[in-house]
Amino acid sequence: MTTTTPESIPRSEALAAAQLEARATLSWHQRGKKKVIAIGGLKGGVGKSTMSVYVALVYAVHYGLRVLLVDADPLSQTAYDWHRLAKKKGDPLPFAIETWPHARVGERVLEDTDDYDVVVIDCGGESSDIFGSAVAACDQVLFVTSPRKAEMRRIKGSLDGALSAAKEAGRLAQIDANVVFTRVKNSRGSHNEAARDKVRDAGYDLLAAEIPDLVDYEDAMETCPRDLGHYLQLVQTMEAAA
Repeated sequence: MTTTTPESIPRSEALAAAQLEARATLSWHQRGKKKVIAIGGLKGGVGKSTMSVYVALVYAVHYGLRVLLVDADPLSQTAYDWHRLAKKKGDPLPFAIETWPHARVGERVLEDTDDYDVVVIDCGGESSDIFGSAVAACDQVLFVTSPRKAEMRRIKGSLDGALSAAKEAGRLAQIDANVVFTRVKNSRGSHNEAARDKVRDAGYDLLAAEIPDLVDYEDAMETCPRDLGHYLQLVQTMEAAA
């Protein structure tokens, strides 16, 4: 279900110069390429949909690119609900959104997204088949978790399983995969550092930028956020690491 089109996405003339300057830092865009980002992790409640919306927002607003957010979550459809409610309130999100909650999502992205510069796939947290399909079609993976023991236990099984799909498709060497921490409590400094060491020791790339445990991001639901917050730094770090 397409809810917006690239032509309907508003552009701010006041931001045009800044957007062009920001775009110049994206080597893949300078080469005329499209970027596909899969955001997932088989654990609910760690902020995958929130991250998907904000990452799409960064590329649409900061870089002024044509962005499609694919809600591939077969259960919650949080990203689509966010879009629908924000539009109803007269404060629409500045990118397109489609719902493709099935294990052929990767094929659909490869076949039906030529009109966009960036495609962000919210893979949800319920289906390893959906996550694997998305990863096999993407350029970059963000595996979202928090530095809590119960949630970190799922990294190996779910991330390795998804990357195996990319290997079978012959694309593993082309994909940048990063673990990213969300809901980080600053009061748990030593615990957080131990969690970071555990991820690195396991051989995974941990994104340096993290998202703190701030209710502001959750409260942004149903609106178009004006403050990109820590997500701008996250995308910039992700681009620098690619």
